[in-house]
Amino acid sequence: MDFAAKPRDRLEPLRAAARAVPGGMALGRWLRRMADPQLREIARLRRAEAGRLFQPFPDTCEDRYPALFDALAQRLAHLESPRLLSFGCSSGAEVRALRRRMPLARITGLDLNRRALDQARAADSDPASTYRLAAAPDPDERFDAILAMAVFRHGELEANRPPSCTGILPFARFAEGVAALDKVLERGGWLAIGNAHFRFVDTAAAAGYAADPLQAGDAPPQDLLYGPDDRRLEGVGEPAVLFRKLPGGDRQ
Repeated sequence: MDFAAKPRDRLEPLRAAARAVPGGMALGRWLRRMADPQLREIARLRRAEAGRLFQPFPDTCEDRYPALFDALAQRLAHLESPRLLSFGCSSGAEVRALRRRMPLARITGLDLNRRALDQARAADSDPASTYRLAAAPDPDERFDAILAMAVFRHGELEANRPPSCTGILPFARFAEGVAALDKVLERGGWLAIGNAHFRFVDTAAAAGYAADPLQAGDAPPQDLLYGPDDRRLEGVGEPAVLFRKLPGGDRQ
């Protein structure tokens, strides 16, 4: 018996039959989306929220960036009740990880995925946690730290690595998203951007920030990056994850 052989794929006969019928594979994908609530919500987002959506896939896990979360807790330790924004909070794993480190923090999670937000609310009953269906923070809000981890990216860029990101997620959308976050971050506050397909340093807002020397091994440097012209950057990495908004000057 060949123990190295892969287990038999029980669905392969059905896939073979679908491939033999014109349009069969497309029908199969549609049926799968209709049967899976998560896939249905992703399909809705890509259809109804295409102009506001960044990463359509809500993949996350508990305590995904522990070194970053620990660093933020240390840098905000002087505040009794820091205000944090988890931008693209998905099912709330990031909010819960931050809560364990900063029990008195007021944390807001924003996302466009309705199903993920329902999961976040069900898993977090802390009255200081707020989950809201939104593509951007309210301009009147203020935060001491904002996290946008694995948000400014797109699975199709990662899968296909096209020479241009224009038709999937253009740089201008990233710059607009960063500008919206910058407006609600207090001066002296912290902005975390990681696992992204763009560099914060290429945005206009970056002139008002200083990169923190934090080397977060759990957020390795992104090597699939696109520049302001939407073209793929070759041989360029982005090691910085955490940025501090300069304390001086007038609010932008």
